[in-house]
Amino acid sequence: MEVNNFVYYNPTRIYFGNEQLVHLGEEVKKYGSRAILVYGGGSIKKNGLYDKIMKVLRESGIEVAECAGIEPNPQYTSVNRAARICRENQCEVVIGVGGGSVIDASKVIAQANFYDGDCWDLVTKRVTEERALPLIAIPTMASAGSENDAWAVISNSDTNEKLDPWHRGYQPTAAFIDPELTFTVSAYQTAVGAADILSHITDVRYFINEHKIEFVNDMMEAMAASVIKYGPIAVKEPENVEARQNLSWISAMITGGIMDIGGKTDMVLHMTEYGIAAFYEIPHGHGIAILMPRWMEYVLSETTAPAFFHFGVKCMGIDADLDVLEGAKQTIAALSDWLYGKLGLESRLSAFGVTEDRLHDMAVKATENCGGILHSITTLTVNDVERIFRMCM
Repeated sequence: MEVNNFVYYNPTRIYFGNEQLVHLGEEVKKYGSRAILVYGGGSIKKNGLYDKIMKVLRESGIEVAECAGIEPNPQYTSVNRAARICRENQCEVVIGVGGGSVIDASKVIAQANFYDGDCWDLVTKRVTEERALPLIAIPTMASAGSENDAWAVISNSDTNEKLDPWHRGYQPTAAFIDPELTFTVSAYQTAVGAADILSHITDVRYFINEHKIEFVNDMMEAMAASVIKYGPIAVKEPENVEARQNLSWISAMITGGIMDIGGKTDMVLHMTEYGIAAFYEIPHGHGIAILMPRWMEYVLSETTAPAFFHFGVKCMGIDADLDVLEGAKQTIAALSDWLYGKLGLESRLSAFGVTEDRLHDMAVKATENCGGILHSITTLTVNDVERIFRMCM
């Protein structure tokens, strides 16, 4: 059997648990005394987190510039605006506070600080800039795990594009993960986050053809089972500490590189969702939730059924004695019930204003950066993706 070679290294220092923000000042001061605080629509001011952060920074002698208003699907224009503030105030550290979108924007802000042009040049790799300011992430919801990886997802509504550049400087130097910060996240955002976490396990790392180290597979199954267990609990009981702790830690772990060991990562559903988000405002995790069961149903065959059935047995309580194809079908049904029943998410793209006449354009966008073919447990062409979109209407 071929040996899976890899090098594992993750430089992010994670402070996990309550009251860890007392260490924020010392982390910032490793790099300087001027920081830019990046956040979204202002919820951190309503729940008191903003005041806590500012108190720690001021007591540490750190000057703070601010950039608010980062969108749920962060626009390149917001990154440009923040980068200008960063340069004008000679900031030495970027602090991103919020969901994955804010942290993603903060990553490109850290890089764009060293580039006077349009940050979209950096996102598209038309311009190379190796430098980036140190980044500290303070996530307020469990979702994409952006607090522990070197990827960013940025949108451009002018060109109908949503891209996910990687840059070594995007890896946060530190992350402060307090599960109690997620208590005030709405039931809807909690559900969307749980769906996104599950997709980062299954879509990106689990349902692939390449051989994986068995122990890594076992870890992914354990994490997926925990998300399936604790997601609905967190939706119904927002201050359930056990549920919030598990979701917060799994969110950070799935993107920290451990799940990538010994296997190729793939993103068929993520790329497909980017095709939707290029034209419509839809939370990423919700788009994934609508796509996932329909994708599984579309690619279901004697070849793919064993993987789906195995997942159902290990993670969703499907009877191991069932016929493989029947077991795979029951897995898809159970996943649909979890997403649309237990988490309470809307199951149709049409609810977000998606219209039939846009489906082909969406499919083209989803595949254009992959040579017209998406690869995972099966390959998908533009026509395949369009058919899956049609199933989601």
